[in-house]
Amino acid sequence: MLKRKTYGWCCWCSVPRVDDHPLAVVHHLTHHPRYKSQSEDALLNSFSTQGTGTEDNPFIVYRDRQLIGKENLKHLRLVCVSDTHNDIHKIHIPNGDVFIHCGDAVNYNTCSNDLRVFNEFVGTLPHRRKLFISGNHCVCLDSKRPDRSQKLLSNMIYLQDQVIDIEGVRIYGSPWKPKRGCFYRAEAFSYDSQDIRGDKWSNIPTDIDILLTHVPPYSIRDSYSGCPGLLDEVVTRVRPRIHLFGHMHKFYGASLYKSENNQKIEGDKFKSESNDILFVNLAIHQGRKLNEAVVIDYYY
Repeated sequence: MLKRKTYGWCCWCSVPRVDDHPLAVVHHLTHHPRYKSQSEDALLNSFSTQGTGTEDNPFIVYRDRQLIGKENLKHLRLVCVSDTHNDIHKIHIPNGDVFIHCGDAVNYNTCSNDLRVFNEFVGTLPHRRKLFISGNHCVCLDSKRPDRSQKLLSNMIYLQDQVIDIEGVRIYGSPWKPKRGCFYRAEAFSYDSQDIRGDKWSNIPTDIDILLTHVPPYSIRDSYSGCPGLLDEVVTRVRPRIHLFGHMHKFYGASLYKSENNQKIEGDKFKSESNDILFVNLAIHQGRKLNEAVVIDYYY
């Protein structure tokens, strides 16, 4: 469980603010965040050979680094978005094996009608599997009745703290995020900041390839307002090969986490031979501008 001193609180609107938690060191592969200095950007450009996440130049991720260079591997092409907010029909969605949406497909004030329209649109996509987790704008979904959510979202697989196995690739989806306070109306699947790690993130299994959440882990593509409990569980215990999320619209892009740079966070659980983790903020909506779907080729 997180200690109480991890969070401070804004007296006006009860927004959790993280205090005294180690920051993750990551190498930015695309769309360097604005808070990074030019000298840091120059240093990290050497990691651009990982791909750019486009249809023509997808990110290439192997289940294990020992598979690199081997032939006859299985692979899935993942086409990934988040935070489309009723504008999914305006973006190009490349073909692939699995379509993934990490929440906030709609706006909270028109959620019920918009989710039906979204479901109809997803039904026209050619992907063999289509996965969806909720976001904080999906206020019409009942967190206690995921069966009803699945019935509404009939053209996709709705994941709420569940694993799905797709041709041997295990994917876990969870929609929760730290609660922001009574002044925020788009608060679906919000959870007490002090309890979210123990009650939700501790249930993420360790034998997964890909993790889907709506909220980012603290200090990774999040302006330092993400969830520290999620960060700790992901990097010290779960260790997925890919972690996909959205929520923080301004920090779209991909970053690579390497254990050797994060011994302070991992502590006595640090293992030098650990595989790197690809973190991707998939937030499409940028006001008048829309970002692109991210494409990942996963080999295993």
